[in-house]
Amino acid sequence: MASKKIHLFRQSAVEAGNPGDYYINPSEKLMTKTSDWSAVEHEDYIETIFNMAAFKGPGELVYGKRYKNQAIGDSVNKDDNCGYILNSDFIDFNGIDGEIKDGLTKMYYPKIKLGEENKKKKKNVVGVSTSTPN
Repeated sequence: MASKKIHLFRQSAVEAGNPGDYYINPSEKLMTKTSDWSAVEHEDYIETIFNMAAFKGPGELVYGKRYKNQAIGDSVNKDDNCGYILNSDFIDFNGIDGEIKDGLTKMYYPKIKLGEENKKKKKNVVGVSTSTPN
């Protein structure tokens, strides 16, 4: 069985032919300011780092949005600000953490491991018992 390739950014996933397999979908406006922020993939989490002093102009509000399956099928994040969408299929929203230090805002988004993704989906399924009473 081939392993699933998950891309850091939405555009990379689209180019690879896997439009739903991404962690972050940045807006076009955010992508024009790539020298002022970064996203780094670690083994267990995605880290974003923003130099907030660079985001002071009109429409330069930086924020992440948590949409469940919202961005799948969209090739562009149509946000007018410097926002980004997090893919709930691969990011665990319960474990998000962050810090502000030396003028930088760092956010840590834990990844959902592929095995956990399947467990997460199974938790929402109503089961039927096949046992019979004695």
